[in-house]
Amino acid sequence: MKPDTAKLLIEKIKDNFNKRYEFRNKQYTLENIMFENIRELSRYVLGKAKSLEFKIPDITMSRNDTSDLRDRIMSIDPGERKVLKINKSTLWYQKKKIKEGKAIKLYNKTMVRVE
Repeated sequence: MKPDTAKLLIEKIKDNFNKRYEFRNKQYTLENIMFENIRELSRYVLGKAKSLEFKIPDITMSRNDTSDLRDRIMSIDPGERKVLKINKSTLWYQKKKIKEGKAIKLYNKTMVRVE
């Protein structure tokens, strides 16, 4: 696994743990939801609860850039950039963000050219 890929996975996990999800008719972070499920498990193990039921909300990953798209951007050389009619600074900043492990934002015009 590449170091950049590991950073991306960690960033995705961090972002999703800080997101709020509906749980028991309220908004909770995943950390709190896990804590409640662990508390439920401990009550079951100690015999204070007769049944065990883990409640996990539907989780969606929200990210518009894929690893394939990131690899494609990193593989574009200056000659190909000119053929694709992508601005030099646009490509430079996108590559910089990818190297730093940050999320990239591509506008539709550039996205169509890169794909």
